[in-house]
Amino acid sequence: MFETMKNTFYLLLLISIVGCGETKTIVEEAYENPVDSISAIIKGDQGNSDLYFERSKAYFQLGDVPASLSDVGRALNLDSSKADYYIFLASLKIINKQSRESRDALLKAYEINPDNVDVLVKLGELYMLVDDYANSFKYLNEALRVDVNNATAYRLKGFNYKYAGDTVKAVSSFRTAIEQDPEDYDSYLQLGLLFSIPLEPIALDYYNNALRVKPNSLEVMYAKAFHLQRAGEVRSAIRLYDEIIELNPNYFNAHYNKGYIYLEYLAKYDSASMAFTESINYGPEKYFQALYNRGLAKERADFTKEALEDYKMVLEMNPQYDLAAMAISRISE
Repeated sequence: MFETMKNTFYLLLLISIVGCGETKTIVEEAYENPVDSISAIIKGDQGNSDLYFERSKAYFQLGDVPASLSDVGRALNLDSSKADYYIFLASLKIINKQSRESRDALLKAYEINPDNVDVLVKLGELYMLVDDYANSFKYLNEALRVDVNNATAYRLKGFNYKYAGDTVKAVSSFRTAIEQDPEDYDSYLQLGLLFSIPLEPIALDYYNNALRVKPNSLEVMYAKAFHLQRAGEVRSAIRLYDEIIELNPNYFNAHYNKGYIYLEYLAKYDSASMAFTESINYGPEKYFQALYNRGLAKERADFTKEALEDYKMVLEMNPQYDLAAMAISRISE
């Protein structure tokens, strides 16, 4: 997601350009956006690759990826020896879901500067995304050889271990990442998720640290609420689901889990039915699981006619859903 520039961006651009044995200073008047400012300077120096690179980044900030790609291409045509150009090109290619082209650009940057930590980390991340863990580890370890305190490299190693099923090493890598960077949101979240699997109480500490870094993060709030729900702290879970819904009423999973708690833990069937209704309203088009549970709440509240209607609608959505078929048989007896 691009960071939008302010509508009125005024720039007094003072650039020193060395050429023909003398230094020239060009001062441009204010323009509405940085692209116009840089374009005015390019008119007087069309062979300057750095200017095209700067305009490429300016286009990116404005959300114009095709124009950004075009300008970084011009910069590389003028000077193909700069790793920064290839790094930026790689990022643009990833946005366009061109992972192979992104990899090729990063490998070019690696040829130019094999000790560039940014290149090494990005290569490690890219290979991780395509499940090539061997190459991912190779480049991440090279990055740590150059910069032993690089939190991002440790975090990405943690993801590699997690995806490969080595939870112990994943935990170790994520913990090392937060030792290097106490504001590493993603590592706190991942540690919370990993320790939530066996319902270890320390998971809540990691979730709370993630929320310290990113207050009101819905993904962390939901993960924490689900942990509390599974741990039997259902009142606390409901309060947190309510906070999520207040921030985003469309968060249908929070509605669904509230309904499940009312249904299975608290036996408050009217509240369960209302929560499942909200989940149906905001959820997928054929959210038959929420519809089935609403039917179950109505059945337990002795509204069998209404429950039967829900079960029948479930089977219309998913004829293979045996629980609904069994519920219809049960009510019809």
